Amino acid sequence: MSALPRNLRIFSALALPALALVNFSACSSVEGDGWIGSGGSTQGTGGGTLGTGGGGNGVGTGGTAVGTGGGPLTGAGGSLTASGGGPSVGTGGANTGTGGGGGGGNVECVLPDLPDAGSLPDLGMKLPDPFTFYDGTPVTTKAQWECRRKEILAMAAKYLYGPVPGDCDEVSGTVSGGTVNITCKVGTKSENFSASISGSGTAINVNLSSGILPQGKTLSLGSGNDAKLRTLYGISEVNPNIANGWMINRVIDVLKLNPDSGHDPSKIAVSGCSGCGKGAFLAGVFSNAPLVVIVESGGGGGTSWRMTEWFRHGAGNSRWDCSDLPQGIDNLENNGICGPWVTAAAQSFRNAPATVNRMPFDQHMLLATIAPRYLVHFTNANGPNSWCHLAGTSEALASWAAHSVYNALGVPENHSFEVYSGQHCSVGDTGIARDMFDRAISGNMSAATGKINIQDGRVQVPVSEWKGLFIDWDMDTVLQ
Repeated sequence: MSALPRNLRIFSALALPALALVNFSACSSVEGDGWIGSGGSTQGTGGGTLGTGGGGNGVGTGGTAVGTGGGPLTGAGGSLTASGGGPSVGTGGANTGTGGGGGGGNVECVLPDLPDAGSLPDLGMKLPDPFTFYDGTPVTTKAQWECRRKEILAMAAKYLYGPVPGDCDEVSGTVSGGTVNITCKVGTKSENFSASISGSGTAINVNLSSGILPQGKTLSLGSGNDAKLRTLYGISEVNPNIANGWMINRVIDVLKLNPDSGHDPSKIAVSGCSGCGKGAFLAGVFSNAPLVVIVESGGGGGTSWRMTEWFRHGAGNSRWDCSDLPQGIDNLENNGICGPWVTAAAQSFRNAPATVNRMPFDQHMLLATIAPRYLVHFTNANGPNSWCHLAGTSEALASWAAHSVYNALGVPENHSFEVYSGQHCSVGDTGIARDMFDRAISGNMSAATGKINIQDGRVQVPVSEWKGLFIDWDMDTVLQ
């Protein structure tokens, strides 16, 4: 049995908050338990390599994995230097995808000491700038974007999703046919996990429900993973969709350790629709899945909290031309298919929905953390007198805004979005997914991808008004 060892990491301590969810004594050394959580919990980074070489169009090459080991990384302050091939955060390295940034050297990321939700200032209805760090420092390089990406994920963990397990201190495993056996060691604890791959083809698909995916194999992530993760990381809760993302990462790890298995980890895709569109959104954001396909995810998925609140209770309510109000933070179901979608971490925002304007991020920034990996995103028509529950206009705004990060990284072709029209979860691909599969799975770099198809008749507010209403940052930013 082979093992994926941890690379050297150097942690330097910053001021820690008065209250923390875990004991920080482990953070004084390069060993420790890794997880993202609120109020001073930890996520390690810079662990074992996820691939060799640099550049290329495949995801997961040329860099180090994020989340291995422990360091003070969520809203609690702290810094790290990841040793290994280039700046990396969950995407497998800075050379991930076409035009992925930079390579080689160390990148130090210092995360802010995030306040409790009640102490956040009101930032207004404008979508926060993905190209400005929490402390106001501009993001000007691709290497800096990797640190901004970590910051965004840490903020999302603190204010919406609660503890997010990091990678293993050491992961080992075997692949026998379609059976993937995984052993994860975190500190002195160890747990065994299993997944299975069935069928034939190149793609390896995680279909959470009604997803749009390429032809290929099916990856099943097993059962009981939530409870094992709580025990392994010593946490009280873990979002089941984030647990799916964690399992996707472990399958990637073990497939890389067993390169003759016949299963290509760079061809893993995850998708789902509706409640499981939210699930695909979360699994894609909190994993290294090379290809993410989000279908009609609605509130709690890839929709802007701010625009939805504007429609529900703000000035935009007078422009809302539907019989039902959109799905926002306060009317988001606690359970449903692939639910729950947020955890107790989001309760203060759920109790006072107008305070979503205090969030130092919005879902456009979480969608952007998938970059430069491949993302296909659909929402249903949200024009006048349509079925409006899933807030399709807010989903379109978020994906439209996220595309600026793909542009800034030089990989606009890795993201496609469309507002389609038809019955919920039954429209299927309109062609943009097929073209992305041609690029991501078949390697056709001439495929016609990177389309953002939004018709004014399918949204509540014309696209021409979106910048004035919701954007006050440079959407044409180019990162060096």
